[in-house]
Amino acid sequence: MLGTQGTPAPADASDAGVTGHPRWREMEFRILGSVEVVDSTGVVELSASKVRTVLAVLLLARGRVVSDSRLAVVLWGDDPPVTAAAQIQTYVSRLRAKLAPDAEIVRQRPGYVLRVAPERFDLVRFEQLAARGRDALAEGRPADAAEALRGALALWRGPALAGVTEFLSDAERPRLEEARLAALGDRIDAELALGQHGRLVVELTGLVAADPLREQLRGQLMLTLYRCGRQADALASYQDYRHLLAEELGIDPGRELQDLHKSVLAAEASLSLPAPEARVTVRRILAEPLPARLPPDVADFTGRDREAAQVVALLRTRADNGGRRLACVIGGMAGLGKTALAIHVGHLLRSSYPDGQIYLDLRGAGPQPADPVDLLGTILRALGMDASEIPPSMAERIQLYQSRLAGRRVLVLLDNAASEQQVRPLLPESPTCAAMVTSRARLAALEGVPLIDLDVLEHQQALELLSKIVGAARVAAEPESAVRIVELCGHLPLGVRIAGARLTAKPHWRLARLADRLSSQRRRLDELRIGDLEVRASVALSLQGLGEPARRAFRLLALLDAPRFAIWTAAVLLDVTLATARELLEQLVDARLLDVAQVDGSNQARYFFHDLVRALALEQAADEETADERYAALDRTFGSRSGPAAKENG
Repeated sequence: MLGTQGTPAPADASDAGVTGHPRWREMEFRILGSVEVVDSTGVVELSASKVRTVLAVLLLARGRVVSDSRLAVVLWGDDPPVTAAAQIQTYVSRLRAKLAPDAEIVRQRPGYVLRVAPERFDLVRFEQLAARGRDALAEGRPADAAEALRGALALWRGPALAGVTEFLSDAERPRLEEARLAALGDRIDAELALGQHGRLVVELTGLVAADPLREQLRGQLMLTLYRCGRQADALASYQDYRHLLAEELGIDPGRELQDLHKSVLAAEASLSLPAPEARVTVRRILAEPLPARLPPDVADFTGRDREAAQVVALLRTRADNGGRRLACVIGGMAGLGKTALAIHVGHLLRSSYPDGQIYLDLRGAGPQPADPVDLLGTILRALGMDASEIPPSMAERIQLYQSRLAGRRVLVLLDNAASEQQVRPLLPESPTCAAMVTSRARLAALEGVPLIDLDVLEHQQALELLSKIVGAARVAAEPESAVRIVELCGHLPLGVRIAGARLTAKPHWRLARLADRLSSQRRRLDELRIGDLEVRASVALSLQGLGEPARRAFRLLALLDAPRFAIWTAAVLLDVTLATARELLEQLVDARLLDVAQVDGSNQARYFFHDLVRALALEQAADEETADERYAALDRTFGSRSGPAAKENG
């Protein structure tokens, strides 16, 4: 039975160490295929698709509250029946009867939360195995990577979320499928590294035929064909792909695939697997250029030429830099394309840093940022060191890291940083190296490291990005609708990219149809999601780390139907002192959830939300604040329009 990989479940609450926690048994929850529950007796009968839908959406929430409004949307779309609340209660009651005592569904305003042991959920196990395989691959252990990734993919029994409503499957299945394809790509990379290209030809040929526009698979097929002695077939596969892109999307292959094509054409020795005897010692590895570990450049990179030139100018190695550290921080709110800019610049600078490029995801926007000690270990392994040679303490790892980089020309990209404390140990000290850091935080305490703060795209840049994604012909055919789309996305690169991806996935849609769907503020965030890209989830990560007072301020301030507001307005709305309001507003500014417009003639700062951030705040206000609480906040504010009634008494 699946589910035996996890740690054995405790027999009772005392064993679990959590008072009152339900008693977990060998019950397993599956969504990677048909949605089902399996226990020691077999499959637990779940009678209707709507019951399976409620279970699936609660599982996908991972212990977070799913609001009644969210349940209604995934059950009935935009047209719920008048009895929706009663029916939801019925479905939850049925699930409780089926799952007790192995899982607990708790009513928690404004919805429900499912409590279940994570190791009993097949999606969690898939993600853990896929991450283990991805890490092993990055650390040069392809055999371990292949084993973990095969285990992850074996958990899939068919298309994810089979048997739920179309409203849920349309919203969630694309990102789950994208995760599966990413793990599949990593598994193929691991097997290619193991020299198993001979048996991969048939599989990759079928995968490319099923998904001809997926560039990673195309590149893997080209490499496989080349290693099998079929250089002409590898080149023909590239030409087929180039023509397909030109005809369907009007774009060229990405730079990574173009470079592979040039290497195949020139029959470069680097494409062949090294012989077993060519594996070298740590000292020899360190004498060679470091591996290029930058992610692929964004093929349709658009609208950041000025900022890219600024970063390049800062980081271009110069003989006259006076021994100063070459580094910069690229900052900004969620969805501005900080990572895309950094990766693009990294590729522009490859020739300036020929000894290698190192990329690390610091996971700063997530609930558990990466530990600098672990990150230093990852870097040292990338430099060719065995795990047994890496010292345990941070101080020793920093010393070893800096000594390995001394005198070399290496570029380090630290993506998604949480804080200065996380970044400092990872910055190269050698003046021949450079570092780029991306972060939602401004990281102003990094000494001598300038900040380049990104804003939303200019109007023409946003239109150009949309045109590159969906094709210039479609934009030219409906220019007014294209303008509406980028404006409704607030010129946010992530929003425009998702809108473009949705139009690409729906070639039969007119641009006006998507523009109309985006025009509803209530539905806008639901529309701006595809695959693993989602504006709502990206922005919501910025709330992590904020206390409840700041979260409440975020929700209530969105109720103000005004383009900008002053501190005194916030104080009245929140029913706090001016000093407290100022502190809460600055917390939201630091979290990139609020912007400062300007200081007026009375030295009063004016604050404003980005449209999509405000849409999230309004959603949360509707879910977490009662109607009476919302009305009282607005009543305080609009009853105090004559001036700042709040006093500076805090």
